[in-house]
Amino acid sequence: MKHIKSCAQALNRWILAQKQATHGSESRLSGMVATLLMMVFGMATAFGITPGTSTRPVAVLPVIEDITQHQVTPAETPGVYTQQDTVHSGDTLAALLFRMGVDDRAALEFMRQDPLARNIFGQLSPGKPIRVQHLANGDLVSLRFPRGDDKTLVVRRADDHFQSAEEQAGHLHHVVQASGRIQSSLFAAADNAGIPDSVTRQLSQLFSTDIDFHNDLRTGDSFSVIYEASQDDFDQVKAGRILAAEFVNKGVTLRRVFFDGPDGGDYYTPDGQGTRASFLRSPIEFSRVTSGFKAERFHPILHTWRAHKGIDLGAPMGTPVVSVANATVAFAGWRNGYGNVIELHHSNNINTVYGHLSAFAHGLRAGQHIRQGEVIGYVGMTGLATGPHLHYEFKIGGAQVDPQGPSVPRHATASLSGRSKTQFLAATAPLVKELDAIRGNTLAKFE
Repeated sequence: MKHIKSCAQALNRWILAQKQATHGSESRLSGMVATLLMMVFGMATAFGITPGTSTRPVAVLPVIEDITQHQVTPAETPGVYTQQDTVHSGDTLAALLFRMGVDDRAALEFMRQDPLARNIFGQLSPGKPIRVQHLANGDLVSLRFPRGDDKTLVVRRADDHFQSAEEQAGHLHHVVQASGRIQSSLFAAADNAGIPDSVTRQLSQLFSTDIDFHNDLRTGDSFSVIYEASQDDFDQVKAGRILAAEFVNKGVTLRRVFFDGPDGGDYYTPDGQGTRASFLRSPIEFSRVTSGFKAERFHPILHTWRAHKGIDLGAPMGTPVVSVANATVAFAGWRNGYGNVIELHHSNNINTVYGHLSAFAHGLRAGQHIRQGEVIGYVGMTGLATGPHLHYEFKIGGAQVDPQGPSVPRHATASLSGRSKTQFLAATAPLVKELDAIRGNTLAKFE
């Protein structure tokens, strides 16, 4: 209370002084008084709530933060700054450059007039990178803009004018290691490990002969992968080919290593056994078997007991269906209860059938040659079907066999021997050693 009384006395003295010194409006003086009263009684309230709080003045230190969105770094040349950004939706080139610290009308005019440089204006798609060098006053020194996968458009200042050129894009090549453990799905685990989707798809294809990635995965399964990646002029990383991979499924360890031998590159087991599938386990990636191969099954539409000489693979409408092996199209069209159906003819008197399709791949026709993994159609529910799925049959000599059974040939790649195997073992030994190291780290990480 003594504090409040002393503050009030000080306030009265201040008001008297203001009356003598201030010739402004009464409303201005009243506002100033009201503000001081709020400060005084606000302080009094605070003291009433928290007695014992120190009233000593506290030093206030100003905090200066850099709120610029994009980092500018000095280049090797003193006074020149390098900055990279990406095109935003609605950006004009002038707005983009100004955001990056470039304010150079002469440079913009050159790019509008130059036959090569003006291509930039028509290719400002969102997400595209651009890199500039500029002086502190905003003058452009150089600009780099991507044109396709292997070209970069460059604009440079040369004394009192500008020049444009198209250069071969530079790439730095890396080898990347990653590992993960299955909790729900392969793609979820790969995302958690920072593995690009393109590498995950390669991983599933590498082991598709031995693992059904919808039905065979278990929580706790693990994988390791070593793959190539390249970094372009704009520090963008693009994933490439898998060099080696390991998958531990239900306690069984499977490995694949790439070997670029005299007959072309392919994947093998670490001891040189061929791994490429003669026939894929499934024509749909990550499908599920909703009805298996049975001697007798109650048909959901015909309401009769009859043999089900194929398997039904449940998948969303429009899911791509691929050929399980190299083939020739024997038939593509409508066939009774199959609806839209494709029959492919393979070597060794083997045929495969794909029914209930919603559509065929564009241009598919009888007599066309198809490669393994090529999309031939899309999941549907045409013909006698209660929901979207693929009816898949495997025929040997005209007789249907279980597509997931032992009669289906799996491995097609020849195993290595002799000098080729010696070369293979020497070339792939470092990859196998790296897989060993990654596995050890993975076990320690998830224990």
